[in-house]
Amino acid sequence: MDMSRLRRRGSRLVAVLLAALLAPVAAVGPPAQASVTTTERVTLTATSTVTIAGRGFGHGIGMSQYGARAAAAAGSTYRQILDFYYPGTTATTQASTELRVLLKSDSDDDLRVVAAPGMVMSDARGVATPIGFSGATVSQWRVLRNANDTGFVLFGLVGSTWRLWSQSASPGFIALSTSPATTVQVVLPDGSRREYRGSVRAVADGAAPGLASVNAVRMEDYLRSVVPAEMPSSWPANALRAQAVAARTYASQNRASRPAGAWHTCDDTACQVYKGVRTLSAAGTVTPHEAAATDAAVSATSGVTLYYGGTPAFTQFSASNGGWTAAGSAPYLVAKRDPWDAQGNPVHAWSVRITAAQLRAAYPVIGTPRSLTVVSRTGPGEWGGRVESVVLAGSTGSTTVTGAAFRTAFGLRSAWWKVTGTSRLEPDTTADGRPDLTARTPGGALMSYEGDRSGGFATTARRIGTGWQVMRLVTDGADLDGDGNGDVLAIDDGGVLWFYPSNRAGGLGARHQVGTGWQVMSFLATPGDMTGDGRADLLAVDRAGTLWLYPGDGAGRVTARRAIGTGWHVMTAVLGAGDMDGDGTADVVARDSAGRLLLYRGRGDGTVRGAVVIGNGWQSMRMLTVHGDWSGDGRPDVLASDGSGALYLYPWNGSAFSARRTIGQGWTVYDRLL
Repeated sequence: MDMSRLRRRGSRLVAVLLAALLAPVAAVGPPAQASVTTTERVTLTATSTVTIAGRGFGHGIGMSQYGARAAAAAGSTYRQILDFYYPGTTATTQASTELRVLLKSDSDDDLRVVAAPGMVMSDARGVATPIGFSGATVSQWRVLRNANDTGFVLFGLVGSTWRLWSQSASPGFIALSTSPATTVQVVLPDGSRREYRGSVRAVADGAAPGLASVNAVRMEDYLRSVVPAEMPSSWPANALRAQAVAARTYASQNRASRPAGAWHTCDDTACQVYKGVRTLSAAGTVTPHEAAATDAAVSATSGVTLYYGGTPAFTQFSASNGGWTAAGSAPYLVAKRDPWDAQGNPVHAWSVRITAAQLRAAYPVIGTPRSLTVVSRTGPGEWGGRVESVVLAGSTGSTTVTGAAFRTAFGLRSAWWKVTGTSRLEPDTTADGRPDLTARTPGGALMSYEGDRSGGFATTARRIGTGWQVMRLVTDGADLDGDGNGDVLAIDDGGVLWFYPSNRAGGLGARHQVGTGWQVMSFLATPGDMTGDGRADLLAVDRAGTLWLYPGDGAGRVTARRAIGTGWHVMTAVLGAGDMDGDGTADVVARDSAGRLLLYRGRGDGTVRGAVVIGNGWQSMRMLTVHGDWSGDGRPDVLASDGSGALYLYPWNGSAFSARRTIGQGWTVYDRLL
């Protein structure tokens, strides 16, 4: 299983405790599901810091544990939860047969157990033999592997002396248990004791004297420890039952894949967390690893296992999928929207900051970091899905790593992340990975259109707001709070600047006031990070033509402004462009009174370079906006509508526009494109 699951009882899961009334004509197509190529490039210096927003916790394949919690709380049965996360599998009932679990917690090349009445040993010959020394009291038993690799030998601790019990080396393994069967306490390297049901055995692990400890336990007894380690026992009963079935099936699949192995599965997050019945510390503290609620869940689902094609399914699960399940290696592990994951989930969305020094330490081959570029994503979900490939370049070289490797290098919660603030975010109100175009009617309705990532529309319009006629200026693509969502900023008739966060469910959340006195502004733009501090900034032009930079604070507000240009009163449009030229810094696009479209490349220090003409004849356009990536080629595009109501796509190739395409009609019903 994924190493970053919410499965650690003492850490991950428990520590964080799971309309188109005025719609113009638009072509509708199916959503894109393939991997997407992107050019999300961030320029770095030796002192740079970037903010990374992320979604979910773990690999996102199969069941979301927080999603199961929310679904159960809403009344879903455990069968309904499992059917959603593992479609096409069939539930069958199997007997509680033996499972062999590698105890990675016992890693010192010997097996020691606390002596108990009725203790017996057995080996590959299959005979259970009582063990002990006549007239002597044994406190511990110890199994070692012969240095000449002829088998295993057993010693008993009498007083302070280890006495050899074995008359000859036992072949294959030595197993210790009690008769009648109760529990066995294994002494761990740190002196604590771990109590297990069934038997424990010593098996060969590599060359002599390498030895591994294995617990042979009935499946249902194993689950009594696993389920509360993977999911808090306080969660709804049907979530616990879904977890029990998923864990049983996962272990069954492990066993089926290596039936003759010395062990079938392991006891840590590489498999499923398993700590036996309880742990007794050297100081005498007892920590139980079973709970009544999870025992009940195991009992209520006794033997229920998911099968596909005649074998146990590979029921992967993770803490949180971020709102979209990730495609896995089996037909029933599909990528799709998860309506439950976000509900009451503290790890659904997250953010961290990474310095250039950390990048250099992780990838010393690159020298001083100069750029970070995300080049491909999985497709489904916000930002184009999970990161597949990242290129890091620096003064001495470059390296390409997978999104999963980058995640591991920096301890990120998942491979679903985006460097925020550095560029104007592609609007995506539904967080499904398809870009949105929002337009306002003169009557104040905000209408959202979902793109298909190939230059067209995937859906007709949805109304996401009303009453916006009171707003003088409106722009989207802002990420002032650094959460990776493209939010909306607006100035009302009274000069109040408002911030509207995206709710990632197709609409906007509760607004908050950013500032007052903004009635003097003629233009408002959200370019991304102009200053190089990893936070999104805001641009505005006042009536005197001064271009003002308002650095963002990363928390949804702005800090003290500074003037970075004059003479902008000749402009008829000013747009935050994100990174138009691919150099990793935010740029600005403007249209002057002569109809010229101008590109102002950002320097990364809060200023812009001189204008470069990238188009002429744009005075005929009533509305225009720079979109993050409407055409699906990984570069920003321009969308514009003229007086006839035609909507045009101008694909940008990094240095110039390709031939425009008409993608809609009837857009005269709108007075602004966001």
